[in-house]
Amino acid sequence: MGESSASGIEISASTENAPKPLLGMKFNTYEEAYNYYNHYALLMGFGIRKSTVNYSKKTRDVLDRKFVCDKEGYRSNRDKMEMPFRRETRVGCKAMMRVKILEDKSWEVTGFVEEHTNHVLSSPDKAKMHRSHQQFHKSQSCKRLIESLQEEGMPPSTISRVINATTGREGELVTPQQCIDHIRYQRVNNIGHECISIIKHFQSMSANDPEFYFAIEVDNSGQMRSVFWADGRSRASYLQFSDVVVFDVTYRTNKFSLPFAPFTGVNHHRQSTLLGCALLADEQEDTFVWLFEEWLKCMHGVEPGAIITDQDRAMCNAIHSVFPLTRHRYCFWHMQKHITDHLPTLVSRYGEQFQRYWGLWCNSSSIEQCEGYWLEMKEKFDINEEGDGWLQTVYKYREHWVSCYLKDTFFAGMRSSQRSKSINAFFDGYVNSQTQLHEFVLQYEKALTHRRLSEAHEDFKSLNTKSVMLLGHPIEVQAGEMYTRNMFDVFQTEFKGFATEFCEELSKDGDILNTKICKFADREKWEVVTYEESSKMQFICSCALFETNGVVCRHILSLMMAMQISSLPDHYILHRWTIHARHRNIGVGNIVFGRNITSCEEKINLLKSWALRAKFNNALELAFDSEERMQKLDNVLTKFIESLEEEVRETEDNPQISAPISHTMEHIPQITVRDPEKSARTKGRPRNATRIQSGLEQAQGKKERKKRICSRCGELGHYRTSCKVNLPRIGYPTCPLIAYRFPILNLPFDSHNSILSKSNKKSASWDNF
Repeated sequence: MGESSASGIEISASTENAPKPLLGMKFNTYEEAYNYYNHYALLMGFGIRKSTVNYSKKTRDVLDRKFVCDKEGYRSNRDKMEMPFRRETRVGCKAMMRVKILEDKSWEVTGFVEEHTNHVLSSPDKAKMHRSHQQFHKSQSCKRLIESLQEEGMPPSTISRVINATTGREGELVTPQQCIDHIRYQRVNNIGHECISIIKHFQSMSANDPEFYFAIEVDNSGQMRSVFWADGRSRASYLQFSDVVVFDVTYRTNKFSLPFAPFTGVNHHRQSTLLGCALLADEQEDTFVWLFEEWLKCMHGVEPGAIITDQDRAMCNAIHSVFPLTRHRYCFWHMQKHITDHLPTLVSRYGEQFQRYWGLWCNSSSIEQCEGYWLEMKEKFDINEEGDGWLQTVYKYREHWVSCYLKDTFFAGMRSSQRSKSINAFFDGYVNSQTQLHEFVLQYEKALTHRRLSEAHEDFKSLNTKSVMLLGHPIEVQAGEMYTRNMFDVFQTEFKGFATEFCEELSKDGDILNTKICKFADREKWEVVTYEESSKMQFICSCALFETNGVVCRHILSLMMAMQISSLPDHYILHRWTIHARHRNIGVGNIVFGRNITSCEEKINLLKSWALRAKFNNALELAFDSEERMQKLDNVLTKFIESLEEEVRETEDNPQISAPISHTMEHIPQITVRDPEKSARTKGRPRNATRIQSGLEQAQGKKERKKRICSRCGELGHYRTSCKVNLPRIGYPTCPLIAYRFPILNLPFDSHNSILSKSNKKSASWDNF
C-alpha cells in the first residue's frame, strides 16, 4: 500500500493490475518496488533489469536504486571485442523507475520515464520471454529439481525438458541455459571449499555407518593430495571376496584431474563389487604406497590373494612393497597392446619365423616348456642379454603375464582390468572435466548403490528360481543346489562338454593315475588329469581351470564320469561361488581365506562381530518360516541379553578406577585442508581421455575434427571453446576483426605454476577430524 505525497490520494501498490507507476508511490521494500515495475513491464510488453545503486558513504546502506528497460544503454567495447558477431540487444532506451529510501525505511518513487522511443514493445504472447519475466527457474523448488537431475547425470538440455514436461508453468519454459547458469553458480560458490565439503560428507557417512573409513593425505602447506574412502559394506565384502582384486588408475574425469583409483573385486555372482576408492595426487610410487597402506589398514591387514594391474613400474614397486604375499598379474589387454606395437619391429629384425616361436613361447602349457622355447629362441635368433630392451623386459617379468606361470593362482576367471573399466564407464555421462570433488564422491555412491542393487537382484533370482538340468546327473543336481545362478551356467558349460571328451590312460604308479583327456574330433590337443586317491585334491588337470577360475573343468568331469563318481567332493565347490557366500559359514577365528590377520585385538573383535552378525542372519533366516523356531530364537536372545545386563550391573556396583577418556572436539587434532591449487600431473595421458581408443575410433575422431570450424580464428579442427587464440587486452587500438586474426597483440601471459612440495606429508584419517 502506498500513497502520493503530492495529492494525498491513496494508490494501491498491488501487482495484480499494476497501473502505471506514479511519483510519490511508496513500497515497503525495494524488492516490492522491483516486482511492481516488472509486472507493469509485462503488461506493457518490455523487460527490465536492475541498474545503478547508490550507497551511504558512512554506513554503506543502500540509498536509492534504479530499474531500467532491458534495452537501456549500449554494449561495452570489451563485449564488442570478445563477441563481435553477437546481435545487439541494447539500443539506449531511456525508460526507467527510480526509488529512494525514506527515514521510515519505506521506498518512494522519485523518478519515472514511461516512453520507449527507439524500440518497439513486445506483443503479449512474446512479453513473457523477456529475462525478467522468467521467474520459475529462480524458485527454490525448481533449483532443487535441477540439482537432483544434474546429480543423476542428465545434461542441461534433458533437465529443461523434464522440468517443462512435469512441473513447468504454462507460457514459461525453463531453458537449458538457465539450468547451466544455476549449475555453474553452485559450483562457483563451492570454489576453495571442495575438500571441506567432502570431509563433512564423510563425517555424516561415519555417523550413519560406524564402519565407514576414510583417509586424506595433505602436504606440508595443508593442501589435499589424495583421498581414500570405503564404507562398512565394502569392508565386509572384502572379507568374503579378498582372493582377487583389480586396481586401475586410467580414469581421471574431475575438476582437478585427480586419477580415479577404484579397488574392484568379484562377488559370488561373478559381478564387479567395489572394495574402496581413491582420488590420487599423481601416479608416483610414494603415492601408491600411501594408498595401499591405507587400504590395507582399512581392510584389517588382510592382503589380497592376487591383484591385477597394468605394467606401471611405480605401481608395481608399491604393490611388492606393501603386499609382499600377493600374486601380481599384469593386465592381459595392456600386454597384448604392447605386443601388437612391438612385435612387427621384432619380426622385421629377426625374420618371419620369429612370430611363430613367439607364439609358442607365450602359449606354453608348462614352465619347463616355456623356458625351453626361450632358450631355443635365443639360440636361433642370436638374442643376447644386451639386445632388444623391450624383449628382455617382458622376459624378465614373465611371471606376471605368461599364462603357464599363473596357473597356480585363483583369479576368478579374470585376466585384465576390464572390471575397473566397467566401473569407469558408469561415470561417463555423470561426470566431466568440471565435476567437483564432492559431486564425484556422490556419483561414486550412486555407482555403489547401482552395483549392490544388481547383486540383490541376482540374489533374489538365485533364491527364487530353480536350475534346469541337462541330464539330471547327481553331480549336476548337486551343483545346481549350491551355485548361484550365473555360476551354475558356467559349470553347466563345462558339464555338457564332458560328453565330447575321450579318456585314455597314460600311466599308473601306485594310487596315482595319469589320464589323457581330449576331444573325439581333435586328439592332437589334450590335457592330462592326475588322480591320486590319497591326496586332498584327488583330481588335478593341466588346464588349471579349477585353480584359476574355481570351477571344475570338463576334463576332470569326464574322468569322474568314467570312474562312476556320483558327487563332487566339497572342496571342488568353492564357498565364494555359492548362494550363501555372503551370509553363511564365516569363521570366527583370526584366519580368513588362509591368511593370518594381524594380532590386533580391535581387528579381531571387528571380524568376530561381522561373523556373529552373519550367523545371526543365518539363524533368523532358518527360523523365519516357523513360529515355534522364532519363539525359541527369541527366548535364547532374551536370556543372553538378561545375563549380559546382570554382568553390567555387577560391574557398576564394583567400579574400577581408570583414567578418564575425553571425546570432546577440543582434544581432537584439527587440520585445515585446502583444495589443490592446480590439476594433478599424470603420466602423459590425454587430458579428456578416459580410455585408449582403437584405430577405427581415432580415424573417425580425425574426420570429425576436420569438420570443425572455429568461430574465433576461422581454422579447422576445433571449436571456439577449445581455441588457443587469445584476445588482446583492453586498451589496444584494434578493431574486433583484427583482434581475432592477429593474436600477437596479446600481452605476455605468465603460465608458470608452482609445484607443490611433497615433503613433510601428513596423513589424516577420520580420527583427526
